[in-house]
Amino acid sequence: MREKYFIKHLATFLIPLLVPIIILGSLSMVTSQHDIRADINQNSSFLLKQSQTQLEMILNELDTLYLALYDNKEIFNELSAVLINPYYTYESSTSNRIISSFLNAFTSSKPYIQSFYLYVDNPHQRFLSSVDGLVTLDHYYDTAWYEQFMNYAGPPKKWTTRRDIRFYDFEKSPTAIVTFYNVLVPQKIGIILNIRPKYIENILDDITTYEGQKLFVLDEANNVIFSNHHGDFFQDQDIDWIADQSSAFFDMKTSQGLVNITKVESELYGWKYVSAIPHSELYKTPTRIFNYTLLFVALAVVCGFILTYFVVSRNYKQLRMIRTLIKSAEDRHVPLKPPGKVRDEYSYILHNMITHFIEHRYIRTQLLEKKYRLQVMELLALQSQINPHFLYNTLHSVYWESVALTGKPNKASEMIEDLSDILSYSFSNPTKSVTWGEEIANAVSYINIQKKRYKDKFDVIFEYEEEVTELYTMKLLLQPLLENSIYHGIKEKEGPGLIKVKLTCKEGRLRVIVIDNGTGIEPEALDEIRRRLDAEEDRTKHVGMFNTNKRLKLMYNHKYSFRIRSKPGRGTMVEIIIPIQEEQHD
Repeated sequence: MREKYFIKHLATFLIPLLVPIIILGSLSMVTSQHDIRADINQNSSFLLKQSQTQLEMILNELDTLYLALYDNKEIFNELSAVLINPYYTYESSTSNRIISSFLNAFTSSKPYIQSFYLYVDNPHQRFLSSVDGLVTLDHYYDTAWYEQFMNYAGPPKKWTTRRDIRFYDFEKSPTAIVTFYNVLVPQKIGIILNIRPKYIENILDDITTYEGQKLFVLDEANNVIFSNHHGDFFQDQDIDWIADQSSAFFDMKTSQGLVNITKVESELYGWKYVSAIPHSELYKTPTRIFNYTLLFVALAVVCGFILTYFVVSRNYKQLRMIRTLIKSAEDRHVPLKPPGKVRDEYSYILHNMITHFIEHRYIRTQLLEKKYRLQVMELLALQSQINPHFLYNTLHSVYWESVALTGKPNKASEMIEDLSDILSYSFSNPTKSVTWGEEIANAVSYINIQKKRYKDKFDVIFEYEEEVTELYTMKLLLQPLLENSIYHGIKEKEGPGLIKVKLTCKEGRLRVIVIDNGTGIEPEALDEIRRRLDAEEDRTKHVGMFNTNKRLKLMYNHKYSFRIRSKPGRGTMVEIIIPIQEEQHD
């Protein structure tokens, strides 16, 4: 019977929990996968076409150079004469300067151009560099381009190569550049443009929309010339397989799992622009939904078993306890009248539960009343614990001030007047709440006395809105905090001290902050104070602070917060957050 009872309750709990979770998780996962598949190819194609447009604008720079240098017969003849003639003439020197200035300006205006060379066949192996001017191959750091240029013997052609060069001998690692070859006359005339790939790769990196997305460009020989990722994401055979695919959208397996591939080919230059997004990143949201669904299903099953076991066990246990308690009450002659008639077991249990509930409610009412009286008495005791401590210190100060002033009614009389105000404020209706205006005024009287004791060693700044003074609070909330700042912070500090009291209202809560720039508290001592605050210990040297915390707990239960922060040598901050009280309480 107990096993059947358990299975019945288990089905009752699990079915309502599991069915909505499974349906919602499945629909969310399928819908998100469908939407992602519909959008990914379109977005990737747009990015690749955007990259194609930007890169082909750079490639058009070759055409600009072609028109400026090769098609202009006069400029080309001057260049050829400079390269071929072993001696400089005035005319060739002037032409060289003019053309070099043009090339330098052209290079400087394009941040992605590292340099370009103009070569015309000559017996001196000279060529014109946009960076170094007229140079010879045997005195130049970059000669690899010349070998590729001279090895080509076909018709006029353009091609691209990514290569590494060292600009200086002391460089430990070479710098990558992409070189565009424009062979106008094989082994005779050529324009070579060197591009900084980092500039292009930064563009590719900026336009990626998915985390982990890889964008790269393949030249006409299916070599990677630009890429925003330089790891081993693809092998050489993977690149060749991608380049040979006729479809623009497809998936492929790699060493890191499935990857979504989008490809756009350039008809003008024969390049291929490829976007690769790992499925783990592309379908991260559906995967997360699936994992969450499994997690919630597992939690539901575990919670269902625990809840069912708890309910079944509790029901059996309660039935046994009820019968035992009823019999016990009968045996001990509990002063309660038994029910008039007992027809069956259930009515017997019900009548006895009602009888015990009435008795419990009566006892609880008495306990609550006693607890309230105890709280009032403890509140009065805590306030009386604060006042004698302060009165002793104040009278001691008044005595020494009177002696110092030789009986003249100056500071001593002022201190006595402030002390009278404080005593009157403390002893009149100690359990009655007061306005914050009255509490601040009492704190000012206390500060006046302490400033005279310590010869204006410190200043106190109050910061609050006028509307705060109309709200209500318990008495003696600020004074213990100020006393704690003075005796444990400012008193031991060298030089002037400053205490700031700030009151702000927000979202039905009042925030009270007391900050000083005293000596602060060491971390070990601060941890001990926080531990004692949580443990509600009574005996400590920080009497005012601990009593204030206990009074707040008696007044607001757990609807307040009391925090203390401190840095040695920097000061201490005490923060209290309590509910806003707009009416006076007795």
